[in-house]
Amino acid sequence: MLLIRTRDRERLTPNTIPEGYPASSVGRFRIRTDGTARFDRHHHHVPELWFVAAGAGTVTIGDQQVSVVAGDILHTPADTDHDIIAVRQELLVFWWTAPLPDGVSGAHLHRTGEQAAKHLVTVDREPNHA
Repeated sequence: MLLIRTRDRERLTPNTIPEGYPASSVGRFRIRTDGTARFDRHHHHVPELWFVAAGAGTVTIGDQQVSVVAGDILHTPADTDHDIIAVRQELLVFWWTAPLPDGVSGAHLHRTGEQAAKHLVTVDREPNHA
């Protein structure tokens, strides 16, 4: 049995994933609503799935902008830029990244230096939640 404690920021990586497992990384991240959360516009060489376990916000996938809420699942195709641009309620997101072909990095990849610099995620307060 393999136990990954995501609350301790543990995750599956190419170095820790069980042989034959259909993923290159699995884990979770949180985007807080205190105005300190940072994220980067990036892409991967392989597809990625996000499951929004809690919260609400706005993400971009390619040139599409979409509002997400708890229970949503997002698919980002390989080599497609994606980003979190706003948070309305603290987001808790689990991700799954497809297996990596030999010699391919699973890291966040950036097309420009500007994308590589993490930006502050806008806090988008809903009416009556100020």
